[in-house]
Amino acid sequence: MEGTILAIAIMFPFFAGFICLGLKNSRARASLILFTSIALIALSILFLRHGAFHYTPPAEWDIVILVLDYVLLAYFLYIGIADFISIGINIRNVFTIGLVLIQGIFLALFEFSWAPYVPVEVEPIFFVDQLSIIMCLIICIIGSLICIYGIKYMEDHERHLGLERTKQPRFFFYMIMFLGAMNGLVFANSLLWLCFFWEVTTLCCYALIRHDETPEAIGCGLRALWMNLIGGAGFVFAIIYAFNRLGTLSLAEIIAAPGVPLLLLPLAFLCLATFTKSAQMPFQSWLLGAMVAPTPVSALLHSSTMVNAGVYLALRIAPAFAGTALSTGVALFGGFTFMTTAILAISQTEAKRVLAYSTIGNLGLIILCAGVNTPLAITAGITLLVFHAISKGLLFLCVGIIEHNIWSKNIEDMQGLVSKLPLITTITVAGIISMLLAPFGVLISKWAAIEATGALASYWSPLILALLVVGSAATTVFWIKWLGRFLSQVPSAKRAKMESFSPIYHAPVLLLIVGAIGLSIFVAPFYQGIICPAVGACYTPVVTTANWFFWGAIGCFVAWPIFAVLALALVVPSLVIRLKPEQIRPAYMCGENVESETAEFRSVADERTPLETGGFYLARTLGEHNLNRWFNPTALLILLILFALVVIL
Repeated sequence: MEGTILAIAIMFPFFAGFICLGLKNSRARASLILFTSIALIALSILFLRHGAFHYTPPAEWDIVILVLDYVLLAYFLYIGIADFISIGINIRNVFTIGLVLIQGIFLALFEFSWAPYVPVEVEPIFFVDQLSIIMCLIICIIGSLICIYGIKYMEDHERHLGLERTKQPRFFFYMIMFLGAMNGLVFANSLLWLCFFWEVTTLCCYALIRHDETPEAIGCGLRALWMNLIGGAGFVFAIIYAFNRLGTLSLAEIIAAPGVPLLLLPLAFLCLATFTKSAQMPFQSWLLGAMVAPTPVSALLHSSTMVNAGVYLALRIAPAFAGTALSTGVALFGGFTFMTTAILAISQTEAKRVLAYSTIGNLGLIILCAGVNTPLAITAGITLLVFHAISKGLLFLCVGIIEHNIWSKNIEDMQGLVSKLPLITTITVAGIISMLLAPFGVLISKWAAIEATGALASYWSPLILALLVVGSAATTVFWIKWLGRFLSQVPSAKRAKMESFSPIYHAPVLLLIVGAIGLSIFVAPFYQGIICPAVGACYTPVVTTANWFFWGAIGCFVAWPIFAVLALALVVPSLVIRLKPEQIRPAYMCGENVESETAEFRSVADERTPLETGGFYLARTLGEHNLNRWFNPTALLILLILFALVVIL
């Protein structure tokens, strides 16, 4: 039974992806995507009901994984060489070729010279526990909803581009295969198998980012490739050092091993892989570049798959470096990324870049929790992982729908959208509120992270806490600014009829907003039934009766009264306040208003002047050009100090 459901979770998306690659009929392809998505959602629930188990496939599969690993590296090398031939020497192809050669050479030396029989000695190959089940739920439910959403989105996308020949078979091949690779990654206990699935996600990421094949998309795809190959090289070094120190490549044995100082260097290399995969500074540019891809790709990378692989690994290995200098370094690194990306997001005018910076920052907060490394911090990290995946997936899908209505991703173009697209705007506003306000899970997780950091007995605790607080304040600024553009009203804006409802487009969005609200309301039983067992595997779980996080012996979370107040705040004004048309006066625009479709007024010399409004983005002060020249070197310095401390100690 265990082997069967594991095989379905990992192999079925690969097979379905290959079938998609050969399907030219759009209806047949859509039916396959729907069937695969529903099957994966049901399978993830089956994992939750079944509980923890472990499984080791036949030894022949080790050879298959080894061969496929080298096939992947050979393909990456081909990409680097092809880029070199087409444009000449460039930083991206030099790094791609160099990093692939480093991985290939050292992996070959390890496999065939230093430890030729290691793969068959890892027992078990797959280890399914509560943390990996939580990740599986995120991957299969949110990832599948994104794939369903992509059916309609890609039709509109290609129609807008005027493509004569569809690219959807290749697109959905990588999208669906991505889900299988992520399932393999979170269930793998062997570092060699984990490394293989890690690289498959890199392949899918590269292919999906460059999907439109514009020069910008190709360049961003190559940047994502070489930056993630840095993490791949770190993974290979972690494998070599871990085997040298412990004689095993079992992740479970490494985490449980006594004498942690012996393992700090391989754990630091795994942290490097974590930082690159989750796009922490100074590696954030690859994820920002991913915004050129179609919106389903952005949603998949940012919410349920690619970047979550990094923070999953950080939470997974956190018990192994608890109480060490590495743990403090990880907390500082994550806190610095959280603060800086929140500040940078303030100056962004493009919706997807705001969401990208928000994603990087929240992943930094999860890494901070892994570094703080107390039961409450790990609880906050896992809780934030779940709620952030739901809310961020929702927001990306909403931005995709808005983009296909106004054909712009600029926040300025979304002014007064509540009057033009009331349904999707309301959902988007609810999604932003779920990232911003209590009692939604994202903010509750931040509160828990602040409490855990404040209680940390370390000289570095005040600095980490300051990074967290400043980052949280900056987060409030960029979300509120975006909300203001949505809800603002230009004088001549006419209320539009409710936009048409598309099940393929809107159903995933509605399900995600229901999930964000529902889990926030029932966060106490969600914690007790889902989060607590994951934390309890390596830590003493937070007692619900002894923490402000909950209310009561069983857990009636304070979300109930807060949600009631929010509901009253929305309902009561609509029932009490009644504005008659004659009570509404047009805005004064420094002249005589002109009756027209656009907001205009007569100014000097009776000239008709259009009304122009805009947000305040502080681009000169908080822009990327000014701040990144300080932020990126500082992040790199923290990373170098982290490794230096590990080597010295």
